Amino acid sequence: MSQGSKKKRWLTLQIIVLIGTVVGLGGCAVEQIKKSQTVHPSSSTQAKTLRYVKTIDVVGLGSNDAIKRLIAGQDTHDLVRPVAIDVRGDSMIIAESGRVYKKSGLTVPEPDFGIATPEADVGWRMVDEGSGIIFRYDLKTGRMKMLHGAGDYIKGDVSDIYLASDDSFFLTDVEGKRALHFSPTGRLLNIYKHPPNIFRPIAITVDEKRKEVLVADETYSHIVAFDMEKAEPIYGMGSRGNGPGKFRIITDMIAIPGGFAVSDRIELRVQILDRAGNFVANFGQGEITFPTALATDPDGRIYVSDKADSTIRVYKAGKLVDKIGINGDGAGEFRYISDMKVLDNRLYVVDSLNGRIQVFDFIPETTSSDSNGIEKNSEAQTAVNRVVITMASLTEMPSLVK
Repeated sequence: MSQGSKKKRWLTLQIIVLIGTVVGLGGCAVEQIKKSQTVHPSSSTQAKTLRYVKTIDVVGLGSNDAIKRLIAGQDTHDLVRPVAIDVRGDSMIIAESGRVYKKSGLTVPEPDFGIATPEADVGWRMVDEGSGIIFRYDLKTGRMKMLHGAGDYIKGDVSDIYLASDDSFFLTDVEGKRALHFSPTGRLLNIYKHPPNIFRPIAITVDEKRKEVLVADETYSHIVAFDMEKAEPIYGMGSRGNGPGKFRIITDMIAIPGGFAVSDRIELRVQILDRAGNFVANFGQGEITFPTALATDPDGRIYVSDKADSTIRVYKAGKLVDKIGINGDGAGEFRYISDMKVLDNRLYVVDSLNGRIQVFDFIPETTSSDSNGIEKNSEAQTAVNRVVITMASLTEMPSLVK
């Protein structure tokens, strides 16, 4: 997309945002963070794991967005379709979709096609592939700064973000078939790509101690580790196929103590791998239909979002302990969870098609446990614990395609 087209698209978006603000709020002041009444997120019984806190859907503009203030006449920005986030300290990096669809004269961000692809929903067509829009959001002040430089490098939607300890950030550029590393201000630092092994990068995490960037690829169904500084592939984990340790369509990957949790749309729904990529355990078969995002809390519980019914399922020691949410637009309700991230004792959920980020507090465990907080007499827990202590040699890693 040319720079002229990007500027034209950006101005159009500002006009849409302004109209939405005037119509929806009638000229009233906009709250930067909307807090709910006491609403419980569970759709049936009382949730044992999460407590709804607030919704972030309107953010304040920082000083670098004076042009938008002048054109749109407002000090805030409505989130349209957030797709990925990461949080650390007081900062949150937010990626919004750059795709715009049109049907019967109505132009909107990507509509809710459910599990079907846009092409399968007759009448809709993409009118602007666009590039992603990247923000840095201050959790304390509620103000955001648009990172214009970063968005210029992204060819489509961002599927995952990793915010590093030095405040730089990494993200997956799915359409660009690569991962990118940016400075805190959005200056491009490095590009991680390797066509024989990376085609649709879907998830990213960084081992800052080993200086490795790990990228999960949806198409090739494996995880590739890159040298952080040289941007060269070092080794791979997993492979395409059936059964333990193999994948068909990876949808997310997160680091857990001593290894990784990987979700798959077709194969074993969630697999636990050790640091060397060896299979340890799996769970979610028959319970999860279409996993889209993973997260883990300080108690070792793993949260899995399911696109099929707009819920979050919570697992402990491989066992389902909670199910949260329903399809909808209320507090604790969702319409396509595209990402989830954890900061301290809070879970941030990207409720993409509702144009917001919902925030939850973790509820500490109350189950019978030993002095280490580990449930007693659980074979599944023993399998997961093995992940924590297994640190296999990197020489055991599978080789990559040359």
